[in-house]
Amino acid sequence: MGVPVAARSRSRDREVAIRCDPDNLPEILDHLADVYFYVKDVNSRWQECNSATLTLFNAASKSDVLGKADWDFYPEQIAREIIQDDRSVIESGRPIVNKLEVIVDESGRLLWVLTTKTPARNKRGEICGVMGLTRPVGTTDMLPNGYRQFSKVIDYVEEHYRSQLEVSELARIACLSESQFRKRFMKLFKISPLKFITRIRVQTAAKLLVSSDAAIADIAVKCGFCDQSYLTRQFTSFFGMTPKKYRDRLGKRGAAA
Repeated sequence: MGVPVAARSRSRDREVAIRCDPDNLPEILDHLADVYFYVKDVNSRWQECNSATLTLFNAASKSDVLGKADWDFYPEQIAREIIQDDRSVIESGRPIVNKLEVIVDESGRLLWVLTTKTPARNKRGEICGVMGLTRPVGTTDMLPNGYRQFSKVIDYVEEHYRSQLEVSELARIACLSESQFRKRFMKLFKISPLKFITRIRVQTAAKLLVSSDAAIADIAVKCGFCDQSYLTRQFTSFFGMTPKKYRDRLGKRGAAA
């Protein structure tokens, strides 16, 4: 027996309401532990996020995040890159789809992630910000061809960033000459291999500074720096403040590194 027309109409109305009601979206996405969802306004101030994003930021609640800008959570270099992508989406109206990146997650692991950003629109259809999803790549088979050659390199960096790493060894893992490796790595990641390694180390140190009470000297050694002074120089260059100031400023409320 068929469904009455009136019932089908009411069902369609409910479906449309669910699809179009933005207030439902964050609640649904709270159940996706491995998907980072967020909405930001035209000034890159956070307006909404899901639970996974709070975990990534080591934040206790949304009040630690909403209303703040990327500059409050990220070092200047990374915040600038993020905001450049936001501006591109907002000004052009064109989405960024499945941009491949490597990030440090809340436990200090390196993750291949795909980021998609689309314009956020108000009820009049005007662009009022950006809405984004970042999700881990399930397996290295899902990586674009150009990146698969570097998957073992990233795995090796994750396992050995605490010890001395040589570019020649990374090139060997990628089955490339050192010259070829440097050129291809730079083309894909927009950063040199050594700067990439340093970025991973200082971001991991930042995670430990806000999530533990370990001495800064111990964190330095754990993250692959020869001593605290070297960590302080690299950390200050990247974050614009010393590890101690970073901990004092962000340790109580958490931050994304």
